[in-house]
Amino acid sequence: MVHPSRSKWRQAYAAIVEMIRSGELAAGDRVPTVHELMQQWSMSNTVAQKVHRALREAGLVETEPGTGSYVLEGAAEKLRSGES
Repeated sequence: MVHPSRSKWRQAYAAIVEMIRSGELAAGDRVPTVHELMQQWSMSNTVAQKVHRALREAGLVETEPGTGSYVLEGAAEKLRSGES
């Protein structure tokens, strides 16, 4: 759900987190790229990178330079247990 009062990066972050929690994005799946986030959410490169940084800092994804960011093993369980 989109909340107009919430910043775009937080909305995008929350959407990806929910995709991981629900299993729509499973361990090893690639999350939307910075470029895809820019297009889907009408955000700048800097803001899209902030989404990826927040996902990494939450321990939900790892980024492999040149290939993308991928959901880490156990990320969904971590979210379901309330660790992140």
